[in-house]
Amino acid sequence: MSGRRLIGIDLAWQEGKPNRPNASGCAELVWVDGELWLTRLDLLCSLDDIIEWIKPDCGDWVIAIDAPLVVLNAVGRRQAEAQIDDRYGRFDSKALPSNLTNPTLGGKGHRPGRLWCVLEDHCATLVERSEDVRLASEVRERLVIETYPHAAMIELFNREKVIKYKRVAKVADKQAGQQELAAEIRKHLCAAPAEPRVRLRMDDLLESLLRDPGQRLRGAALDGRGDLLDAVVCAYVAAWVDRGAPFRAFGTLGKGVIIVPWKRWMREPDG
Repeated sequence: MSGRRLIGIDLAWQEGKPNRPNASGCAELVWVDGELWLTRLDLLCSLDDIIEWIKPDCGDWVIAIDAPLVVLNAVGRRQAEAQIDDRYGRFDSKALPSNLTNPTLGGKGHRPGRLWCVLEDHCATLVERSEDVRLASEVRERLVIETYPHAAMIELFNREKVIKYKRVAKVADKQAGQQELAAEIRKHLCAAPAEPRVRLRMDDLLESLLRDPGQRLRGAALDGRGDLLDAVVCAYVAAWVDRGAPFRAFGTLGKGVIIVPWKRWMREPDG
């Protein structure tokens, strides 16, 4: 078993209220005989618990986080988000705008930025500090990247529309969307069509997550499953970058960069 850890965090932008905290999905993959095994999968609420779960001083790792890590603009949206919208808007995928006055981010001390600062202290190399973000996949040290699962799914699953499995009004639609996502993970990340350098092993933990729970999951439990599915996709993106598979960087170094796997070049001209 490789000691290199591929971690995905679907980070809640706010911790929520004491009686109703916002959970963040956390997933860890490791290489075993050339395949990715899901070794840890958890829902955590406090930033301290997430940091303890990561244990950033332990081993080598790549961490992919679904949250705006670097936010310097006072209003509007970052260049990374604008570029994501330009590229993936036609697939019904648009990134949430982030800025320092966004109350969801909590101002200048925004929660994703606090996590970034902690990880930065343990990082030998960060995408934001690379001279060329495209060289990040060649780095064999600790690496933190920001990613956007919806765009990643469009690329990895050859989708023409995003999967509606979050922020859906009807419970039945959310349940159906999660099962559609689970099926896509099985088909594209675990089976033959998967990128041969980055293939998920259908181990017991992953099988348990992808198994259809039927209609018994509702409320926070259903939302939590969506967060865990997101975290697995983020961890897969971390592994994708670690293996040197092609990816795109949207945004500007020092002002926020979003990393997305790149597969559509196999099917259509760049545009």
